[in-house]
Amino acid sequence: MADNECQPDVPDENQIKHALVSSWFLGPRAENVDVLQTLFGYALNRQQQARRNLAQDDDIDKDIFITQEMKDLDIYKESIKTLTDNTIKLSNELAAHSVPFWSPRYNAHMNMDTTMASVIGYMSAMIYNPNNVATEASPLTTKLERDVGLELCGMLGYNVHGPKDDPAAPWGHITCDGSVANLEAIWAIRNLKFYPFSLKQAIEEGPLKFLSTVEPPFTFETCNGGSKPFVSLSKDELLNLTPSKILSIPTILGEKYSITPNFLQSALKPFLIQSTGKEKLEKKYDINPGKFMISATKHYSWPKGGAISGLGSDTFVDIAVDNEARMNIDILKKELDKCIETNTPIFGVVAIMGSTEHGACDPLAEIIQVRNDYQKNHGVSFAIHCDAAWGGYFASMLRSRKPRGPGDFLPYVPAMPLSPYTAKQLQNLKDADSITIDPHKSGYINYPAGGLCYRDGRMRYLVTWTSPIVFHEGDDVGSMGVYGVEGSKPGASAVATWLTHQSLGLDEEGYGRLLGEAIFSCAKLYCHWATMTPRPEHPPEKDRRKGKRPDAGVDKDALIVVPLIRLPSEQEEGEDVEAQKDYIRKEIIGRDNMALYEDEKAWDLMCKLGGDLMINAFATNFKIDGKVNQDVGEANYLNQWIFSKLSISSKKDVIKERPLFLTSSEFSEEAYGECLNTFKHRLGLTVTDNCGNPKPASGDLRFLVNVTMSPWPTSPDFMTTMVEDFRSIAEHGVKRCIKRNKRTPDIHGFVVQGLDKLYFSHIAMFNMANHRKQLIIAADLPEHVHAFYKEQRKENPGQFYTIANMDPHFLEDLVEGLVNPDNEYKFRLDKAIPANGEVPPLKKDFVLRNVRVIVNQSMAYPDLDKDYPDKMPFYIYGNKTEIHVDHVLKCAPNAQITADLVKSDLGCKLSDEQLEKGLVVVLDDVFEKSLQALPTVLDKTEHHTKRILTLDAPGLSLTKGFEHKASVYETYENAKCGENQPIAAGTISLGETVFADWDAVNMDGAEEH
Repeated sequence: MADNECQPDVPDENQIKHALVSSWFLGPRAENVDVLQTLFGYALNRQQQARRNLAQDDDIDKDIFITQEMKDLDIYKESIKTLTDNTIKLSNELAAHSVPFWSPRYNAHMNMDTTMASVIGYMSAMIYNPNNVATEASPLTTKLERDVGLELCGMLGYNVHGPKDDPAAPWGHITCDGSVANLEAIWAIRNLKFYPFSLKQAIEEGPLKFLSTVEPPFTFETCNGGSKPFVSLSKDELLNLTPSKILSIPTILGEKYSITPNFLQSALKPFLIQSTGKEKLEKKYDINPGKFMISATKHYSWPKGGAISGLGSDTFVDIAVDNEARMNIDILKKELDKCIETNTPIFGVVAIMGSTEHGACDPLAEIIQVRNDYQKNHGVSFAIHCDAAWGGYFASMLRSRKPRGPGDFLPYVPAMPLSPYTAKQLQNLKDADSITIDPHKSGYINYPAGGLCYRDGRMRYLVTWTSPIVFHEGDDVGSMGVYGVEGSKPGASAVATWLTHQSLGLDEEGYGRLLGEAIFSCAKLYCHWATMTPRPEHPPEKDRRKGKRPDAGVDKDALIVVPLIRLPSEQEEGEDVEAQKDYIRKEIIGRDNMALYEDEKAWDLMCKLGGDLMINAFATNFKIDGKVNQDVGEANYLNQWIFSKLSISSKKDVIKERPLFLTSSEFSEEAYGECLNTFKHRLGLTVTDNCGNPKPASGDLRFLVNVTMSPWPTSPDFMTTMVEDFRSIAEHGVKRCIKRNKRTPDIHGFVVQGLDKLYFSHIAMFNMANHRKQLIIAADLPEHVHAFYKEQRKENPGQFYTIANMDPHFLEDLVEGLVNPDNEYKFRLDKAIPANGEVPPLKKDFVLRNVRVIVNQSMAYPDLDKDYPDKMPFYIYGNKTEIHVDHVLKCAPNAQITADLVKSDLGCKLSDEQLEKGLVVVLDDVFEKSLQALPTVLDKTEHHTKRILTLDAPGLSLTKGFEHKASVYETYENAKCGENQPIAAGTISLGETVFADWDAVNMDGAEEH
């Protein structure tokens, strides 16, 4: 986006370079559509020529396949019309409902407009439909895939300029995505770890026995330098041979003993893990199951790959992260030491180079040094894999190109450099054994295009699988399809990647320039998140915008926005954070790009802001009357609601109503540990412990993510407009949170239970602070009201009745007042729950006496359990002749199930004193965890749709007369842990009067109902 300022007549170097970047894409407004149309047309014309040129010179096949006479038939014309109509319909549907990845407003997932080179390359190849599974099905595109693999290897830092016949030369290939590349890496590393044992067994039992006595002896170098006869290597030494040494085994055997590759392959095959499975080798050589070390922020493909490979998802040990969400090296060392102590093999360490949710780069340089130290000092070695699916292409920013012309570097849309930390990690990619890289992420290539590169190309032979139909003599040199997980795969993906590489260049002037501009966009957006709150009293004039959205009407400091990555002033003790925020507002956010770049002080600070690789993770919270919300559940609600307004999930969502697009994820307490604790403190999500010290509030935290891949949205006007739209939406979300959480005097309903001695169960709501409490009281009605109530019950069997206070009160004040013998709180009696003010009460203006509290349990998020109970618990109370139950509400969403006059043999096993006090009964044959969310059916009327609990559902069976096995405990905690003996056991069945609610207890208090 161009700044609205006077430009010099002669464009400077940055304007030229930004124009170059703009030539690579169709553009936010399809500005380059003429280029695409021309190239599409050329590709189709060339396809036509190719087909016609294949015709025989003597015209034997001319006009004998699809003739003009055929085209003139009605059935032919009708078929073409059907295709045309469906294509038009599809095109219209795609235009109306596709996510606009091309828009500068799109800042959600790792997706943007793909390059025109990618689109043209894919389409041009697609119409030839090459299959890169075999060279005979794709002679050209297989070669291009091989070229692309080497290009990626070179960009990542592998040495691609060695001797052409070097068997250890790097090698890479295209996969369908990063998940499959990661799976292949797991497969290869697993096979690598067991390869020495397969060789050992082949020497002991197979055709390689002669290697045990051959002269000169077959010696091998251990990981810490000592050379020993291979047959005398111990189990630990075999487990810890370095990857490069293991891969050199076939070469050594060929050079020293002239053993041919074919003979070695056939000799090893019966003993390879590919043939036997790992359990057989583990059992024979007494090998414990191995482990991978990986950051807790790992992509889900890693445990999935562990499951598919047979290693199991538990093979991956989560390493805690620091406050910047990078792997903690000290924790890594502790886990490695633990493996050494327990004789656990270490398959490898996975370094994430650009985590999916925050773009963090693990400290690869330190990980490599750790491996070197452990090899030298502990005799322990392992593979290092880099998951650079996102971060791999950023290595292009480290690759120089010879100057292409004069000109001062005075950016218009500046290309920000990598931070020194990130650059250092990417420079060390050259020492990783394998690297996942996704062209369809930061390579701006069409799906599907993942990739995997090996530092030593011989590693691909560990994952080779051939078939006579796709593999023929000589294919081992040129084939790509025999290596890895996939079989058939589109040659078009390789072509799209190849053509984009040729068009842009894998260096600082090509991809490096594009990514540098995108990093600048992302950093500028980070500045807005970091300084959005508190809202300035008087923002600079150019930061003000004419309102497109209605004011939410909340206090100016009610919204809290905090990025995960801290400002420099937050990282240095004693620095003035608010002063730095003001500086960013005035000197960075409110300035045009050229002025910002030319201000050395502002640019220097700008280059220090944000995360490692072009992703901003941030979260929101809110204040009510100046007090910061401390409930993680309500902060989660706000973040999720904002996400729902800034994302597209169905055809019903109107794309044009989204001022920008973000995505969302969740920080788990288990995975993020201290990193999350620090983040919660900064958001104000803290509580006070018994000693008066603040501690992080409990619960996993939802957060928002922007991935900014576009080089266009950086003009102050455009970005400020987009961000202020975010603020407006977020403040409307805050307004909803205030409605849900601001405590006000209110009317509180209670379900009446019993006939002779009465109990009252509060109609609770998880999502409304006024009613966020499970409360059960015992009380007496005035005699005339009680008598009337009993008569009503007799006349209307199965009907439940409610009471409610007639004047609004805080619930806690109401409870506290009711236990006072002299209380004068007035109540009303109703059949069921009356509609708002429309139904007159059956009785009114009466007072409760002899009030006693049975249950008073908070239903606020911090007081709830994370998991549902295994079996369904109820509070049980009353007396021996009248027993009542109320479903325990300790996990949301849930159902309030309140039943009186249940039938049970527990009355003869429990005392009146126990029942009056209240206990917990567990239905031993209703397995609640397996049933949640509890079964419901939709009840639709003209004006309302609600969910009705299906109490007779199999497994639930909460119906009259259905007898359940039951166990009674003193407290819910005793019942939940499952270790305590029940104080009584028997049976229980519900009567005919049951209040069962799903809608009210779970309804969003901010919605209109």
